[in-house]
Amino acid sequence: MSKDEFIPGSKAPVDLHLKLSEKHFLLVIKEGDKINFDKMHFNEKAQHLYIRKSEYHKAVGQALTIAGIVVDSEKISTEKKTIILSRAADAIFKEIEHLGFDHQAMEHSKMVSKSIQMLVDAKPDLTSVVDMMSALSGDLIRHSMMVSAISVIIAKQMKWTMAQNLEKLALGALLHDVGMKELPDEILEMPRHAMSRDQISIYESHVYRGVEILRTMPSVSDDIISIVLEHHENAPGQGYPRRLRDIKMNPFARIVALADCFAEVVMPSANNPNPKTPALAIQFIEVTMGQPFHKPAFTALKQALIANSVPLKKTA
Repeated sequence: MSKDEFIPGSKAPVDLHLKLSEKHFLLVIKEGDKINFDKMHFNEKAQHLYIRKSEYHKAVGQALTIAGIVVDSEKISTEKKTIILSRAADAIFKEIEHLGFDHQAMEHSKMVSKSIQMLVDAKPDLTSVVDMMSALSGDLIRHSMMVSAISVIIAKQMKWTMAQNLEKLALGALLHDVGMKELPDEILEMPRHAMSRDQISIYESHVYRGVEILRTMPSVSDDIISIVLEHHENAPGQGYPRRLRDIKMNPFARIVALADCFAEVVMPSANNPNPKTPALAIQFIEVTMGQPFHKPAFTALKQALIANSVPLKKTA
């Protein structure tokens, strides 16, 4: 685990070790001891601490507890809250990758998605949310958190009021790309226009792999499974993997599909070296892409931007 995942001054949730070699580790902080890296004189190259695999759930649980306390605090800026929450989200994705998607991973994911909702409630300005999320490190975490936040903004603009549905939407949006963890780095780092047919097939398989991961937990709702499976579908039926038309898409997935595309357009990545502002992103989706998403969801996204007095450029 990165040293950044531990908050100085807090108590260590488990024993923490430094790696000396492939088979040898040095215990540097015992469970319950206060974490103080300054007194330990860490080598600058030692940026990671190691814990026993069997204790990882416990470490993630403490990180989420701290993140929850931080999000509730009125003394900490929203930007700082977002950074701490992103570290907790990163820990969850590692938890799923190394330990599988079990009950604890599910509960931890719910905690982060609820905290994202709280951030949106405190600062619903679309542009501010994009700016905050764009500043985070880690492509997958930054993208997943932004899609979750934007999905909630869209749903609220569409007058979704049931807490259960908003929670389900935020959780499914946070986990929509969980299958990406299984793709090789060379695929993730390659622009899609440069991929061969085989590489495109591997890339698009992340939706099925995501469904397989989440289905290991019987309690995961069908709506969340549909979000993961359908977040690359679109209204005219030109998406993947099943080329579903708007009328056949899950209502939650319709929103997440738009939020996913919007996040890709406003965030820098291998496929988008020149990210657009939120206003230009909406214009790009509407004009250049021909607005291939659920119309009420797109209208809501557009209204969310206008509601915060951000002018849209006129199109020819």
